[in-house]
Amino acid sequence: MEQAISISPSNQLNAHIASGCFTADGTEMKITMRRNAPQNIQDDSGTGSVFHDEKYEVDDDDDGVEPITLPESTHSFLFSEPICSLGFLFAAFIVLLSYASLLLALVNNVTHGTADNPLNVPYNVTFDVRISQYFAIVIALIMEEEIPTGLYLLRMIPKQSLHRKFPKIKFYRFFLAAIVRLLMGYLFLTNTFLVVVQAEEVLDIFYDVLALQFLQQLDDISFALAKIDVFGKHLKIASTRKYFRVEFNRVPFGLRKMTSLFLKGLYFLNLAGMLAGLIMVTTNQVTGRYHCDSITVAFGDDIWDDAMVVTDSGEVKSQVLLFSYFNGVYRRGKTTQDGRPVYIEQNKFDSGPFQSTIPAEIRYCASERAWVFSHRNIRKSAKSTGDSCQWLLKSHETTEFNLLQVPSDWIVWKGTLDPRGTFSTMCNRCNEETDCNYHGQCVEGSCACDGEEWFGVRCQHKKPCKRIVGREGAQWILGIVDENTIYRSYDLPLYVYDSGLNSTTAIRQNVTSEDMIALMFSGSRWFGTVQKGKKNETNEYWIEYSRVSIIRHSFSFDPVFCEGIPTALAIYT
Repeated sequence: MEQAISISPSNQLNAHIASGCFTADGTEMKITMRRNAPQNIQDDSGTGSVFHDEKYEVDDDDDGVEPITLPESTHSFLFSEPICSLGFLFAAFIVLLSYASLLLALVNNVTHGTADNPLNVPYNVTFDVRISQYFAIVIALIMEEEIPTGLYLLRMIPKQSLHRKFPKIKFYRFFLAAIVRLLMGYLFLTNTFLVVVQAEEVLDIFYDVLALQFLQQLDDISFALAKIDVFGKHLKIASTRKYFRVEFNRVPFGLRKMTSLFLKGLYFLNLAGMLAGLIMVTTNQVTGRYHCDSITVAFGDDIWDDAMVVTDSGEVKSQVLLFSYFNGVYRRGKTTQDGRPVYIEQNKFDSGPFQSTIPAEIRYCASERAWVFSHRNIRKSAKSTGDSCQWLLKSHETTEFNLLQVPSDWIVWKGTLDPRGTFSTMCNRCNEETDCNYHGQCVEGSCACDGEEWFGVRCQHKKPCKRIVGREGAQWILGIVDENTIYRSYDLPLYVYDSGLNSTTAIRQNVTSEDMIALMFSGSRWFGTVQKGKKNETNEYWIEYSRVSIIRHSFSFDPVFCEGIPTALAIYT
């Protein structure tokens, strides 16, 4: 049975509601309150009446629902205080300070990226950092309150309700204050996502998220300080007005439920968006998307006189090993090792894969906690096995994921440990014209050299001479495959003997008219080589030879000249 009770303002309505109102038979009793006369209470600013003659309903749907009030934040000063007042100016200053700080953080987070890695994401991260990144995303969304607060105010305090309570407050200012909250919230989430994906340490993640949260809460902190008279009398008065104590009428239950569902949906939409972005970054890191696909490697002049080399028959023989033979282009393989890429040696003719020769590899070795250079058929001793960490060179201990950032002072094995080894790398991917030495254009990460004047991975080599002449008269011609292709060794041109060779040298090397003599680069030095009985072989043979052969020193020549002009070639024994 429903009853209506007329209650004057002097009655203690709250006590009746708190104790519960039911009929004698236990059914719910609905209470309707009507004031006999308007009760006007002036607020401190004199903006008009706070309470008007209204109708209130109380039902079970309101159980546990917080009263609707204006948030205690300096953002509320943007519409509660006159535009030229100290309170409004103080609120505007806090907004500008928060926005400026968040924007500076955003600019700092996005200015260090590249075309291939615009977010400046680390090449990879450790497992504990990865887990912390996902935790931080969830924590940040729980901490973020500006977005739900702004939307809640717009949905729960409609224009009519605001006007009834505070006739002199302009709704457009109330609306703009809510928009300020929304934009600040998304600026916070954007910064949070960036600092999370860019972090390489666990504590860095949580410190940065807390710092951003502090910037977002400046309005709440400033309001609390103003309320206890830290910023002066005027701001204390502004923060203690009845605006912040007046409860707005609750909107119908259906609209409240719709608002609740909307806020929940938006929360999970933000969560899904940030997690999707983080998953994409994680996938790129795990698959090596941010690593350089092709690098140029240069070893020092170290020589191992008694290297243990496994022959095709499986026999282990002692041979001289020049580490500079392994100079050249290495490409990232399809597999990874301990979350890091494996770089595989390429042939010395066109920097493509070897066809039959077993290439060297550069990989990370967890047991050594270092990057290592190894070859499956080269051992430290006849008794050692060919496992992946059977290194010939290794870096000092490091957890670095990017090979290009590993220091160049490596330890080299030459029968004994030698800490004076050198190992340098350079990414072959270009980002701008400078990377092509201004001799070509950077097109999709590769240098397209200008015309025929320059060549090389970075257009660093000038067009080679077609004929070079030694001081003693030996003449060499450029090895040409076709009109568009020359023979190359380690990205430099190969020259073939034509005439004028010193007879003493020819006799010493047992050179005949059927032999092909070539002058080529071996990674660090130029040398001559005799290919017995190969003078009349086809171009296809020499292309295949360049792709699969292992270069060996044969003999040296005197300094050479390009059309009578001394070249920069250095000939060593």
